[in-house]
Amino acid sequence: MAEVYLKERGVLGRVKTQQAPKVPIEMALSVHSEYLVDSVRLMTDLGSGQIGEAAYASPELLRSALRAVGGAVRAGEAVYEKEVRHAFSLMRPPGHHASISTAMGLCYFNNIAIAVKNLQAKDGIGQVSIIDFDDHHGNGTADVFYADPDVQYISIHEYDYENYGTGHFSEIGYGDAEGTNVNIPLIDFSPDASYRSAFEKIIEPAVRSFDPDIIAVSAGYDPHYADPVGNMDVDSSTFHHIGKAVSDLVREVNAMGSFWVLEGGYNPFAIGPSIEASLHGLAEKSLPSLQDQVEREINELIVESNERIMESIVETFSPFW
Repeated sequence: MAEVYLKERGVLGRVKTQQAPKVPIEMALSVHSEYLVDSVRLMTDLGSGQIGEAAYASPELLRSALRAVGGAVRAGEAVYEKEVRHAFSLMRPPGHHASISTAMGLCYFNNIAIAVKNLQAKDGIGQVSIIDFDDHHGNGTADVFYADPDVQYISIHEYDYENYGTGHFSEIGYGDAEGTNVNIPLIDFSPDASYRSAFEKIIEPAVRSFDPDIIAVSAGYDPHYADPVGNMDVDSSTFHHIGKAVSDLVREVNAMGSFWVLEGGYNPFAIGPSIEASLHGLAEKSLPSLQDQVEREINELIVESNERIMESIVETFSPFW
């Protein structure tokens, strides 16, 4: 649906496009256990069944999953090889919930983690920052890089403060990697203002301090107010802001560029405009006027609560920045 929208809007005609390659299954082993990789293969052969929580098999699962990995890997390599400054893998299934040994949340292989591991093996790549703005915490990506001091993982996400789970800001990384795992757990129904504040006060200073050679982005569009899965309250203007912020950071830290990997986003009428806005921001073009940009009431109590959360995050990470 997003591809059709972007084509009709003329967006795909203004960028370089290519088909995502299917990578060999062995590439998934750079991140995942033999058990998980073999489980995906075997369950695909069976044609149905459940591999993990909210992770279901189908006859085409393995082919699709390897294509999604291939899209992420190719996007990263296109930036590394200086073919483009920014790249976007418009592929599914998503990946940021897939941990080293577990598939979950519609994620089977962790596309962005495999792409980052692939880049880490190349000359000139010392450090990588990953920015994840999906509505849900990217627990799988955090798992993969939690003890890796050369990968900074930043996740801004909806958080349930009544039923604590992973993604709290007290999770900061382990051992030599302390300070590289940055969680920004916001209250549900957080508005555009809270996301922009988080970028200004936390994400941008964190990336500048880490000084990465390349920036990877887990692009989840389920924070959109019209998404049936997320519970946040942002529109395409925030995704434009994120695109512009990433472009600015690439320039400020003199990184090679950024590559984006599609994660969530489940409203077919919202994801196209959201991606279009992101690409305009990345290209440093003005925000396009899109139909989802409507006035919505802002709950100031939510904004104030998020500001207090961000103050705690800054205090937690100030020794590392």
